[in-house]
Amino acid sequence: MEKDKRVALEEMGGRIIVMDSAAQMGPEEAGQVVVAGSHGSEFAARYVAKHLPLGVILNDAGKGKNNAGISGLPVLDAMNILGATVDCLTARIGEGDDTYESGIISAANDRARAAGVEVGMAAAQAAKLMLMTKAAGRVAYTTPVVYDGENGRIVLADTLSYLNASHRGCVVVSGSHCAHTTYAWVKDFGLKGIFLNDAGKGKDNQGISGLPIYDHAGIPGAAVDCMTAMIGDARDAWENGCVSAANKLATEFKVIERMPVHEAAMNMVMKKH
Repeated sequence: MEKDKRVALEEMGGRIIVMDSAAQMGPEEAGQVVVAGSHGSEFAARYVAKHLPLGVILNDAGKGKNNAGISGLPVLDAMNILGATVDCLTARIGEGDDTYESGIISAANDRARAAGVEVGMAAAQAAKLMLMTKAAGRVAYTTPVVYDGENGRIVLADTLSYLNASHRGCVVVSGSHCAHTTYAWVKDFGLKGIFLNDAGKGKDNQGISGLPIYDHAGIPGAAVDCMTAMIGDARDAWENGCVSAANKLATEFKVIERMPVHEAAMNMVMKKH
């Protein structure tokens, strides 16, 4: 049976929170360091990422076939989350306390290594190094508001994983790609509009395959030409991006190809038909 999660350390403006399973994570873990007994697969990392922790330490599950047990580390990197795993022979999988107290780091992503986390380090020490980045201000999760008026808000998010219930009803300009899989990240937020990078459009136009999905969901959506704005950089999309494709609902707001993103987003928030 899973134990209640506990705060193992609270200092430097943040907390290290220990739990048996990453499934116990909630809004209170945003911006904190989590040590959990779960495995470090890509699937687990995607679940972890939606709660926006500062850092997370998981079990490597023996690494296994195709290094599946640590395959989530690059996913966490892409989400600006410090990530590491402990050797399964040093900590019992599924037990957060043993992970924190006895675990030895077996792998770390680039962001964690930049913070000083090394293979062979005790998990408790690695978690504290992660927490230190919070005090140093070296990692930030921001969704700046670039327009706030009577008709609504326009917010920027380098990745859709930064969004939460506070963004309900906004127009979002994001650095994420525009594939159909992105809808799952925003489906509960009732967005007024969304802009995502076309990622070069790619094979079978996968990079803009989300546009008809957003249409079906009642969300005006447009893709941003990857040659005009850097993927992963919402500010660049807002300031320099140009529309490369738009769904039917977006065209009803006079959003057309080659239109500057900031102009198209204002059309949506102002409901300019």
